[in-house]
Amino acid sequence: MQQAPPVQFEKCPKHPQNDIVLFCLSIECKEPLCKDCCKLHVHWHNQQGTQANLDTVDNVRQLLLTDVHELKLRFEEERNILHHFSDSEQSEAVKQIQNKLQKVKQTLLAAVHDYCHQLEEQVKQRIQLHRQSHPGEKKDLHHKLNSIINNLDQQEKLLLQPKYIKGCLMVMSEEQNHDFEQLSFDVDNALKHYLSNAFDLVISEDKLARIVQSFHEYVEIREANLKEELDIYTQKIRENKRNPHEPLNKQFNSTSQKQFQPKESKLMQSIYDDKFRPTFQPSQSQYRPSFNENKSDQIMSKFYH
Repeated sequence: MQQAPPVQFEKCPKHPQNDIVLFCLSIECKEPLCKDCCKLHVHWHNQQGTQANLDTVDNVRQLLLTDVHELKLRFEEERNILHHFSDSEQSEAVKQIQNKLQKVKQTLLAAVHDYCHQLEEQVKQRIQLHRQSHPGEKKDLHHKLNSIINNLDQQEKLLLQPKYIKGCLMVMSEEQNHDFEQLSFDVDNALKHYLSNAFDLVISEDKLARIVQSFHEYVEIREANLKEELDIYTQKIRENKRNPHEPLNKQFNSTSQKQFQPKESKLMQSIYDDKFRPTFQPSQSQYRPSFNENKSDQIMSKFYH
């Protein structure tokens, strides 16, 4: 519950030497009073045949503050309900849709990631098996070809030197053909054997189209009647406010109607109204209230004894 700050009394406009310390909460009054105003005010009630309903300004402020705070909370709840079902980007309903969309996205991406990871592992395993089934023929041919190519590369560099005669003699003395025909035949046979149990990835575009179509079946955008959700949501918010405490204004009204009925319908003028001029000068005995309401007696005793 909202707590009021410590009391700081205000001065009475009619009696500047006094603090305003009381309120009369009767329906015809609702009057702030200092101790001198209270004497006059109680006498006025006695003349009218009505009952003064006195309480301290601190208590009245705390009751009013509680009422205002709870009323503000209830209006905020209504605003939250309205905001929950609005179509703004920040509304709860739109956020829920966005959250569902993000969940769909994460689910599909996770499924694609898992599928591709499994596919990569299968390809690695097939490559490893293929290597194991052809342990040496390719490797030997590759080594032999590298040796011949390196030798020919050196001969080419010697022939490009400014002093190339020595290079010419060396090239002429070495075998140039290196049995190319046999090596070419060996390469062909090795590759035919190597590729006889090779593998490849086959992508079916028509199946991919069906997969994409299944996405549309997985998530659909449909019209939705959210009235039932509205009822559930509003009930959930409002059910905690079924029995709020009785507002102070109602307390004013109900209290003022007890025991006494006013002789006249005229209202007491406020001490803040310049037109208020008491025309009577009550004696000392008239300062005492003529009713026996316990709370008012206690409050009066606090200030006059």
